[in-house]
Amino acid sequence: MTRSLGETLSLLADKGKSNISNHFFRGIEKESLRISSNGSISNSDHPSSLGSALTNAYITTDFSEALLELITPKKDSIESALQCLQEICKFLENSTDDRVWPSSIPCSIENEASIRLADYGSSNSGRLKTLYRSGLSHRYGSMMQTVSGIHYNFSFDDAFFNALREEESLKEFKNKAYLNLIRNFRRNAWVILYLFGSSPVVPKTFITNRENFLDELNAEDLFLENATCLRMSELGYMSKAQDNLFIAYNDIEEYLSDLKNALVTEHSRYAEVGLEKNGVPIQINTSIIQIENEYYSSIRPKRVTPSGERPINILREKGIDYVEIRALDNNTFLPGGIDEETSYFLEGYLLYSFFGEDKKSDRKEIEELLSNWQAVVRNGRDENQMLVKNGEEVSIKKAGLQLIDGIASFINELPKEMEIFKEKVMASLDKQKLKFEDSDLTPSGKIVRQLKEKNQSWQELNYDLIKSHKEFYEKQNLNTEYLTKEAISSLQEFKRLQDVKEMPFEKFLEEYLKEI
Repeated sequence: MTRSLGETLSLLADKGKSNISNHFFRGIEKESLRISSNGSISNSDHPSSLGSALTNAYITTDFSEALLELITPKKDSIESALQCLQEICKFLENSTDDRVWPSSIPCSIENEASIRLADYGSSNSGRLKTLYRSGLSHRYGSMMQTVSGIHYNFSFDDAFFNALREEESLKEFKNKAYLNLIRNFRRNAWVILYLFGSSPVVPKTFITNRENFLDELNAEDLFLENATCLRMSELGYMSKAQDNLFIAYNDIEEYLSDLKNALVTEHSRYAEVGLEKNGVPIQINTSIIQIENEYYSSIRPKRVTPSGERPINILREKGIDYVEIRALDNNTFLPGGIDEETSYFLEGYLLYSFFGEDKKSDRKEIEELLSNWQAVVRNGRDENQMLVKNGEEVSIKKAGLQLIDGIASFINELPKEMEIFKEKVMASLDKQKLKFEDSDLTPSGKIVRQLKEKNQSWQELNYDLIKSHKEFYEKQNLNTEYLTKEAISSLQEFKRLQDVKEMPFEKFLEEYLKEI
């Protein structure tokens, strides 16, 4: 923002918008594996009791038939978003005999071939989704794609943006404001890994036939003593093929140009994989990324994309409508994977980033933040680990406490009309500060400590939590009737789509690839 914070808050007050918390929204997407009664990944069909994975607004699948994705609508409070997530989780517990794996790192999977690609039916849109996942399996392996996490969607309403903009169009102003938020968020995104990372351990089966940098924890598991979030390492959602993209988010034209470059530039290894195997399509294309969603980032600009449309075109035509934060693990110890404390910190940090200095990123800065990211992923709980900020080394603890103090100072400047929000953010900041004083208080620290003290395996820890989470939801009196109705109507809509006469899929795919 070009104005100072005080000037911006004064302007909002003059326009009757002092309580900014009335103008921002959030939605949560939670990925979780279904596992069978014997503790292995489920190889059954997506349960019909949950509706259609293609058309259900609340419950779908991601990479595999067993990888659920639970989706809350956009909500006007953290509490209502978390309650909706709880309702979906309870409905899930009541609607299938399978169990929900609590963690981001999967259960032990002995045979990668047992991981079934998600099946979305025979419609062209459904076949495209499955083909994309086939491409992921050939590029990265199916095991990597069993990793799950939480995506947190955050947006402001147009009334808020209209109160702040001057001569620019609403679309132009929103694009600039959201990209500024993204740049500032990325500068310290490592803090999400440190505070909330919950994946310091993987079962040995997870890295079968893959090079790795891990140590042995016990007979079944590998780990790094001070790791925070192996999910966001190259063993999980990081891609060497994307390492040289250096997307800066400085302006929408540059971002879309960089994204298009990744969508149309052939990658030699993916070209070797080929487009078909025995006459059957196995990936959408041989580019660095097949579609926009394959670009892995801690946060990215988004807009809801109608079926059959390309996100890159929708962003170009209509602009950014929200940001999607992708750095959160499922917190192993929490029934819903996320709680109020996490959400209030995250939203405090997002506001701090939104109102922060409007400063462009260059390649040197991007290299720094990527280096810091990997340092925290692998060794974040080592008190001697250093980060690099503007060319100078600083300890993780010092950088973390400085960041929390900065967020706290910002939150204290917000108007009194936001008192409840301010109090809850400040309470969360106090909790996060303790984690920088004692890294054993982080979820990753708790996991390593518990596995060692109880002489447990990763599998055993998660089995115990599956039982306690199930008991938690059994006690919750929550409304799930709307989810039953959605499951039924989604199956009806799926059948309708199956019956529609469409162009041949090969022609559909050809047209889809042309539309960028």
